[in-house]
Amino acid sequence: MLKKYLEQQQANLKQMGQRQQQLNQQAANEERRLQLLTEHISGMERSYQMKSALGLQNLASMKTVLLDMQQQQQHKTQAAYAELQQQQQVCQKQVAYSKGIEAVIQHRELAAQQKQQKAEQQQADEIAMQLFQLRLKKPA
Repeated sequence: MLKKYLEQQQANLKQMGQRQQQLNQQAANEERRLQLLTEHISGMERSYQMKSALGLQNLASMKTVLLDMQQQQQHKTQAAYAELQQQQQVCQKQVAYSKGIEAVIQHRELAAQQKQQKAEQQQADEIAMQLFQLRLKKPA
């Protein structure tokens, strides 16, 4: 019964590992989006050569919008990494829990094996004692 429970916990751990991989990929994607947005903002002023006041005003407005987007993306990236870190901690706890169950199972199996060996040894000792007593009773 404990082995079945261990199998269930290991299956849970496998699912948690898959979720961790998904979160890792999501965090990397968010980081990449942030990097691209930052590069675009920094390259914006160099690529636009505006001479009119309206063009410069549009550029400033666009830059303000993009800076807001950048800030939102930073929050999304931080949230993704925080969720990833939380999932890693959950996985570590699950690994420790599964290892604990494995240790209990191994301890029980070892105790059962030692009990079996002790019973077999007692049985062998009893047989040897009976044979010895039979030889003593047997006339020479």
